[in-house]
Amino acid sequence: MTIIFNGEQLAQQKAVGLKKKVAIYQAKGIHPKIAAIFFQEDQASAMYTTKKSQMANELGIAYQVKSFSFLSNLQEIQLYIRSLNADSSVTGIIIQKPWTSKWLEVVGKGKNDSTADFNAWWQALVSQIATKKSHGINKDVDGLTKETLNAIKEGTWMEKQMVLPATVRAVLSILKDYRLHIDPTFSYLSEKVLIIGQSDLLGRPLYWHIKNLMQKGIVIPQNFGEACQIAAANMQTSDKKCEVKLVGKKGLDKLIEQKKSLSEFRVIISATGQKNLISGALIAPHSVLIDVGEPQGDIDLVSCLNKADFITPVPNGVGPMTVISLMANALDLLKIEDLTMTGAK
Repeated sequence: MTIIFNGEQLAQQKAVGLKKKVAIYQAKGIHPKIAAIFFQEDQASAMYTTKKSQMANELGIAYQVKSFSFLSNLQEIQLYIRSLNADSSVTGIIIQKPWTSKWLEVVGKGKNDSTADFNAWWQALVSQIATKKSHGINKDVDGLTKETLNAIKEGTWMEKQMVLPATVRAVLSILKDYRLHIDPTFSYLSEKVLIIGQSDLLGRPLYWHIKNLMQKGIVIPQNFGEACQIAAANMQTSDKKCEVKLVGKKGLDKLIEQKKSLSEFRVIISATGQKNLISGALIAPHSVLIDVGEPQGDIDLVSCLNKADFITPVPNGVGPMTVISLMANALDLLKIEDLTMTGAK
């Protein structure tokens, strides 16, 4: 029987603990505050910003929101981000990444244009967010900067006092919860894992992180963020061949054309937004399916039922967990700064 994950339920359970942490900080006169930027032409970004703002308010975290247009002057947006860097009351900064196609449509580039212009525009924005290297303080609460992504790739993000992108943390939290409450013999570090979708918000950093763990056998310290507390008892003792593979949509098509299907992978994490991309015919029995597709899910829920062991639905799966993971990131950044200022170990 397939277990359908309830993201709202787990997010609310985690909210209880985070609310207590916020209260402890507030009692010490420390007030977490996230500054969020979104672009008004992208309705999805506006919706996500609203959800994050609501959760922040529930926890007692200030959530300052500013909207711009895709047509806003780039220097104006950069100047605003720099003002957030200089504002000591702001402890984390997030820019909601819009759809490339929506940006191209509004800016008037047309369908056939390269995404290079969008990527350059996006990097010109996220590069302004304060990090330890650039400003002596890290406000990159969603793991957006190249500095953070490079550290994740190198496996040095913890020692450099950074946080994983919230969606990556959400997926890791879900896999951890599956082990803790459903299958205590499960460890994704001793399985074959397929990640579909190569974005900087999920696919690439998740791939780098899992690959580093598999190769180096790293166990994350218990005090460094719940999503990364890896229960890796099976890592060294399992006789399975562990592997993590990252593909885009073309890479997935190639796998299928080679008649490999997806049945060799126990864990499949898919984030393309292509409806019903993953069908029951492609997966192995007892698969663990994490659906990060949006605005529609990648997994054909009906055909995968009673074949997969575990599926996260869309909506009410990874989404609520990403929201709560952003809040957890904000408190982790605050904890790092608090320890730095007090000289605690």
